[in-house]
Amino acid sequence: MISKVWTLFCFSALVFCGCAAPPTSQSQPPADIGTVTAERASELGRRFSELLDRHGVVTAGAAVIQAGEITWTGYYGEQSPGVPASSETLFDVASMTKPVAAETLMRLASTGTLSLDEPMATHWVDADVADDPRHLRLTPRMALDHSTGFPNWRFFLDDGMLRFLEDPGKVYGYSGEGFDYAMRWAEKKLNRDFPSLMAEQVFRPVGMNGVTFAVQPSMFGRMARPVDSDGTFHGHYCRPSGWCRAEGEYSAADDLRVTIEDYARFLISALKGEGLSPELLAQRNRVLVDQGEDAVVDCSRVPAEACPRAQGYGLGWEVIDYGDHQVIGHGGSDWSEVALGYFYSRSRDGLLLFFNAPNLSAMGAMSEAIEWFDPDSPYIDQYRRWYKEDLAHSR
Repeated sequence: MISKVWTLFCFSALVFCGCAAPPTSQSQPPADIGTVTAERASELGRRFSELLDRHGVVTAGAAVIQAGEITWTGYYGEQSPGVPASSETLFDVASMTKPVAAETLMRLASTGTLSLDEPMATHWVDADVADDPRHLRLTPRMALDHSTGFPNWRFFLDDGMLRFLEDPGKVYGYSGEGFDYAMRWAEKKLNRDFPSLMAEQVFRPVGMNGVTFAVQPSMFGRMARPVDSDGTFHGHYCRPSGWCRAEGEYSAADDLRVTIEDYARFLISALKGEGLSPELLAQRNRVLVDQGEDAVVDCSRVPAEACPRAQGYGLGWEVIDYGDHQVIGHGGSDWSEVALGYFYSRSRDGLLLFFNAPNLSAMGAMSEAIEWFDPDSPYIDQYRRWYKEDLAHSR
């Protein structure tokens, strides 16, 4: 998988793979998240305080969802120097923008406004691939299940040009480029900018008032202040190298800044399937594309009966399928943050964790925090492995 590099737009996709032949009976996680009582909330406050100090995390936010309702939220550290984190703090969630963009497209498809299976070439062709006839095969569905054949980002390639690494629709390949391609297609087809489509289809219906998608300097004062390992603030929507996003820019694969409560509202709306046709909801919640070696659950490290029967992408969301229930979610990571959100289809319980910190610091904190809330979470071992790998690379 792509390493968690320290650059804006490099996202550690929380990816999944299929396992060997599934067992006939499986040992499922409990698929629920414990209640946060007043006593437990006090203990979590002490734990988060210690965690932030030990790992060098600047800002943290968390939310617990039980039976489809927000039952607890917590905010820790500072939004900016002298300003405590609060329910008004906007967090950078990086690739957790993708599920919001995916829900936007799926809700439009559910009303017949567009189709996920129509060729995108009729309305949008990126100049870099215009001479490659494979662009004619691209559909929005391929973007949502990460099978466009594109790289994650073109700037990772030596020449900085977009190109196909694989034939479209054939194999998994995590791609922010694919999401932006679908975004541009939708804009051209509907003659609407994507921020207005997201607001119409998701933000307003869900009641997400503490959210911004395009770069808006007027919102910077509410954002968790990103810093590098030296504590240097390089600016919002900026990289340590000095490159910054321009005012008004946006990406369907990134750029969302959102409060804990608003993303929790979105997660609840998604778990309920709001705005989706039954057909699209069913497709979203099952594995459509297997992700090979990039598994959240490493089946070589768990008993065979604990290995999910399938792991991969549905439409815009990652799916871990245990047979009688699924874990559906997504994560985000860039040089200054790590975020995770997921829910259990059976219990409709969910968890959100946002960390504003240098990437390695946030990665180290994540597995510990997950375990406090959901000790059987399939994500714990994944983050431990990622942290161990990144720590080794940093030395």
